[in-house]
This record gives sequence, structure tokens and C-alpha cells, in this order.
Amino acid sequence: MLRGERVVLRPFRPEDVEPLWRAKLDPLTWAQTSAQPLHPVTLAEHQARHAEPDTSGIAQFAVDVDDALVGRALLFHADDLARSAEVGLALLPEHQGKGLGKDVLRVLLGYGFRSRNLHRVHLQTLSSNEAGLRCYRAVGFVEEGRLREAAWVEGGYEDMVLMSVLRPEWSGA
Repeated sequence: MLRGERVVLRPFRPEDVEPLWRAKLDPLTWAQTSAQPLHPVTLAEHQARHAEPDTSGIAQFAVDVDDALVGRALLFHADDLARSAEVGLALLPEHQGKGLGKDVLRVLLGYGFRSRNLHRVHLQTLSSNEAGLRCYRAVGFVEEGRLREAAWVEGGYEDMVLMSVLRPEWSGA
């Protein structure tokens, strides 16, 4: 388990899957966390995706506050040669806007830079994700660029914002 000021990142348990599945069915949450078009996903399909152990090198965590599930966080698309990886974060809607994202990202960056010996951690998000952009900047991410009109969200195109933080820039170093 990895601990932040308020959050604990821990392995998934079977009972974590249903609340995260319900949150993912929200069209905006889907758009922010998936490159695939919105489509129906049954609980059984979602459970099957999480039933098998991950052997791809993805570090996926359930996020708890006071022993209650509040979301998920992951480090993925790791490149061992370039020592880089992407981070992702999804908090359940009722836990957004409470500063938990910053705590989660600080923990993930510490894990990536200390435990995984990464040099660069990056992410991409929708340009309309203003709260996320503020959060990412607050923990040290800088905007690298934009993919113009690269995402189709709810009937319109949006820019994707690319951000990263390098190990020498990281405040926890």
C-alpha cells in the first residue's frame, strides 16, 4: 500500500469493481478515461476485465480514504528504455473537488520516480477538464502541447492537452 496525506493506494478487491463500473458509465467520465467510443458495458464484462491478473506492467490501484473506495489510479504505457510512463486518475463523482486528486498524484509520482526509477511521467486530458488541469499543474505537470480537436466528446471535438513532469522538476525529489 502507498500512503499519501489522506489517500491510500492499494490493490483492487472484487467489491471495488461495481462502483467503478457505475462511475465509468457516465458519458463525461467515459470520455475522460477512455479512448474508445462510449458503448454499453455490462457489469459482468467489467468484472471479467478486472478478474485476470495484469501482466502488462500496468500498476493499477484502488484509491481509499478512511477505508472507503473513492476511485482508481494507474501508471501505464511504461517505456523501460526511456524510463517514462503515463498516469491516469478517476475519482468517483461524489469525491471530486475535494483535493484528493493532488494527493493521489503526489503518491503516484513518488511511486514512479522512487520505486520505478522513471525519468518522465506524462498524461493527457481534455481541454475542458479545468479542475484536472489545475490539479495537474499544482503537482508539477507542465503543458507540452495540444492535439487539436483530437477527442470527440458528446457531439463535438475537443483538444487533448499533453502534460508531463520530469524527475529533476519534481518537488518530491
